[in-house]
Amino acid sequence: MSGRSITLAGLVLFALLAFGWTALTHRLSPSAAPGTAASAPSVSGGGITLVSDTIALPEESAALPAGSDLITTSCTACHSPEMLTTQPPLTAEKWQATIDKMRTVYKAPVAPADDKALIAELLALPTQRPQPAGK
Repeated sequence: MSGRSITLAGLVLFALLAFGWTALTHRLSPSAAPGTAASAPSVSGGGITLVSDTIALPEESAALPAGSDLITTSCTACHSPEMLTTQPPLTAEKWQATIDKMRTVYKAPVAPADDKALIAELLALPTQRPQPAGK
């Protein structure tokens, strides 16, 4: 690299750092930020103020059928009832492989002793039952 390109790279780096520093030190106040409620809880420290914001999540429209206690305790920590009730029909062996993957890869706290009962509950979901011909 020539001395000129090093000097140019240094000037660009200096300009970026100066611009970044200016942006950090001349921030807008959190109360002026769009979408922030005036009465939102906040915490300040070290020249930084964090303001809480709220979000509205969609309403859950699906529900697990009665008797799905193991599904509720083992699966709904990560999966919504809608996701669980819209799975394509799987065999007991495929459900076992899925449970094994959840336990080993994702560290799901599913007790191996519950596998047979959990598979029975999964197979009892309405979408897992064989559909009459023509549907």
